[in-house]
Amino acid sequence: MIELKNISKKMGSTQVLKDISFQLEEGEIFGLLGRNGSGKTTLLRVIQQIIAPDSGEVFFKGIRIKDHPKVKRNIAFMPVQQPFYDKYNYKQLVELLRTIYPDFDVTYANELINRYDISETTKFRELSTGLKKQLSLVLTLAIKPAVILLDEPTDGIDAVTRHDVLQLLIDEVAERNTTILITSHRLEDIERMCNRIGFMDDNELSQVMDLDELKADYTKLQVVFEDDVNLKIREQGISILDKAGVFYTLLLRKDEEENKRFLKSLNPKVWNEIPVSLEEVFIAKFGGKRRW
Repeated sequence: MIELKNISKKMGSTQVLKDISFQLEEGEIFGLLGRNGSGKTTLLRVIQQIIAPDSGEVFFKGIRIKDHPKVKRNIAFMPVQQPFYDKYNYKQLVELLRTIYPDFDVTYANELINRYDISETTKFRELSTGLKKQLSLVLTLAIKPAVILLDEPTDGIDAVTRHDVLQLLIDEVAERNTTILITSHRLEDIERMCNRIGFMDDNELSQVMDLDELKADYTKLQVVFEDDVNLKIREQGISILDKAGVFYTLLLRKDEEENKRFLKSLNPKVWNEIPVSLEEVFIAKFGGKRRW
């Protein structure tokens, strides 16, 4: 569906993207993760051809987008903020977008607007953050694109609105087989939605993984020891997710038999193996803070 080949980009003297190649398949939801400044937003803008890469190519169904600008009608980009929308209300935005996107579905947009009780006459800038996100997404979906690029679509909104936004995206993929590329600092959102994930690290796409396979490679241990063994565990290089006195939550790869034997040699009083979350895997795998 979308293919990137050897994409690199500098902003001034700063290398923002470095030799990035990957493919998005039809009907998949792909999560792009990384710390602030890792190049996620720039990569989305390159795919949409808002900015041109210094080197490399972007293809849609085998067609080089740079050579065929009309192909971009199949790709919709929803940024974190929509300042262009500020002075318009819903009805005005619909008229504008209909001139740009011939397949814009007004009936579908109206249906969603009514479902979420969004005002048709209030200017975009006067809406709450949550309503702005919902309206932006409604307009993006009504374009009927084959590919949707979403930059932090749930940033700054409450839990109820977030649930509605995510469900709307899941329904879109189920009904229309749309391809979605989403960036988010909320790993629980990525875990709920995505088939595959990629991690931006030092401006490179260092990992592309199947989410279920990644989680299946790890196990979380809840263990209790009689003595303080914190130093021994750290010296062994075992990831400690949490510690409260002699209560430990640890993360191990399932093939780390030597570390399991080591922990059992410390005579734990309690030993529970439980499933891991995406957030826990990434904390252990890449380090850093819980919220990127």
